[in-house]
Amino acid sequence: MNKNRKAFLRNAVILTAALAVVILFMEEWGTAQILITALVAMLAAGQWLLFALLGTKPRK
Repeated sequence: MNKNRKAFLRNAVILTAALAVVILFMEEWGTAQILITALVAMLAAGQWLLFALLGTKPRK
């Protein structure tokens, strides 16, 4: 696993864990909380996508 791919995996795992913690410990759900949760979920999804795309790159 190259250095860039490992960094994307680490960031994806951290963002996914942060999202789970936010969802589990959120006491009240208002508009701002839902917006923050959606933004963190989009960031985590982007990191997972970048990790997956780096893995499908053809090797020379």
